[in-house]
Order: sequence, then C-alpha cells, then structure tokens
Amino acid sequence: MVKMAIVSVDTQRRIYLPKELDFKAKKAIIVPRGETYVIIPVPDDITPIDIDATIEELKIRADEKARKEAKDAHRV
Repeated sequence: MVKMAIVSVDTQRRIYLPKELDFKAKKAIIVPRGETYVIIPVPDDITPIDIDATIEELKIRADEKARKEAKDAHRV
C-alpha cells in the first residue's frame, strides 16, 4: 500500500515527515523531477562498488531505465 501525507514546510524550508510514513533514514537524496521532487532514503551502510562508467554515463542509464519503467507502468 502506498502511503501519502501532506506535510508542512517551515520558514527555514525544513519538512516534517509524519511517523505514519515510516521513513527511517537519517539522510535522503532529493531529486527534482519537473515541478515535483522525489525523496530517496540513503541507507546507513553503503556498499562500495567498482564500475567502469562515468557518473554522467550512470545518470544517463538511470534516466533511461526510469523512463522505460514509467512508460511500462503507464501501460498497465
């Protein structure tokens, strides 16, 4: 089940996430997507990886995969 909530933003642009969202991360990545934002929790233990690609190439791959997944999800 997808949980959603309307949250308040204070004058210092801090956002309070209610407990019902069960967001346990201490840090998050905020990704702008047009007029909206996606909040991605960052795990406490990050596993290092060795990959033969630049950051730019990884961004392009991630964007292509996200677009395909969104397109496929829209067909359902």
